[in-house]
Amino acid sequence: MFLAACGSKKEEATTTTAAATETTVAATETTAAATETTAAATETTAAPAPGGVCDGSKKPAGDELNVWIDSTVDSSVQSYPNIKAAGEIYQNYINDCGGIAGRPLKVTFCDGKTDANEDAACARKGVADGAIAFVGGYDTDVSLLIGVLEEANTAWFGACCPVVAQEFDSKIAFNMGSVFSFNAGAALRMVNDGCKSMTFIVGDNSAGPFFKSQAEGAIKALGFTGTVNYVTLPLATTDYASIAAKAIEGNVECVHGFVGDIQWLGLIPAMQSLGAKPRLYGPQGNLNVKVAEAFPEATEGAVIIGTYPNISAPVWDTYRAALEKYNAPDLDWNSLAGLGTWAAFEGFRIIVEKMVADGVTTIDHQTFIDAANATSNLDTNGMVAPLDFTKPWAAPGFSRIFNRNVYYDCVSGGKVAPCAEPGPVDTTKYQG
Repeated sequence: MFLAACGSKKEEATTTTAAATETTVAATETTAAATETTAAATETTAAPAPGGVCDGSKKPAGDELNVWIDSTVDSSVQSYPNIKAAGEIYQNYINDCGGIAGRPLKVTFCDGKTDANEDAACARKGVADGAIAFVGGYDTDVSLLIGVLEEANTAWFGACCPVVAQEFDSKIAFNMGSVFSFNAGAALRMVNDGCKSMTFIVGDNSAGPFFKSQAEGAIKALGFTGTVNYVTLPLATTDYASIAAKAIEGNVECVHGFVGDIQWLGLIPAMQSLGAKPRLYGPQGNLNVKVAEAFPEATEGAVIIGTYPNISAPVWDTYRAALEKYNAPDLDWNSLAGLGTWAAFEGFRIIVEKMVADGVTTIDHQTFIDAANATSNLDTNGMVAPLDFTKPWAAPGFSRIFNRNVYYDCVSGGKVAPCAEPGPVDTTKYQG
């Protein structure tokens, strides 16, 4: 699985710390009762000024809310500096608005470097640092990280893109996004678009066989009787010609590529050289605006399947304003990585503010995970559909896949915009 490949710049792991005042809040042993709780936005955070951001006149006080992010930047395989930057920008934004429930947010980023052992090391560092939760992270294999966080009962909260079994089923995983539904969402859209033949391309990694089985299940659930090809793409390949030939075999009409934008940039010209012009489908942040601008003719009519609504939606007004105010680097912000990180921090904020409103005075890994487990209606105002963390999915092995909705963007003239019927669409019944 690849998210948006967001530039090749290498960045060292850094710690971003919000300035705190000398005022402290006395810690008590109060814990959040594990009852069914609705977490809705409260008024405890200063309302943003017109334009979506605050002027910083209201200063947060008291103990910092210490959270960590684990993702990968310094890696030759893939890099998500927009996850790192989104966390830093959210910290600046929320602290300029008076913090979360009046308390400053401190965000620490740790680089897992696309290495399961490095991710686990990040988890150990975060636990030792007293992290309340790991918020909005992603790496290709966080199985060992999940194990560390399970031992410490610390939440892996708000992830955009669970891709390993431990994320699907661990009781400390509170996934807000999900790549789980992309193949089902793509199959549904291709059938509705009238495709009579289709190809699913998946990366040659540990998740590849699972994603193929997902596509097969969706095709069966949809009752599709046309031609279907399944192609595996080695992620380090430079020979896109052979992959393209397999993808378009039989004059395939529609191609869904569950691969990153780097792979799309190699795959599309390879298909063009063979004279093929299939309609393209791909995940949010992967088949992206960079690909569309590079190949406007090949991507005309392409469909992007996403976990989150398009960045142009009103729900992202504050996100867009914060990116501008805090001089966000030139990265793909209409992506799983960017949108997903922002949504995760909003989810964290909503739960913490509800905890404070309920009289919880100690906000730590234990009280937060108790409150998250008691949240029956996490309402982010449309960043994702409302989530109920009190009701795990009954599908064996996938109890923590709470979000099975997809959104659709369409590509035209090298531009990406919401489709005429953008969603959300619940794909649960197509999860064969």
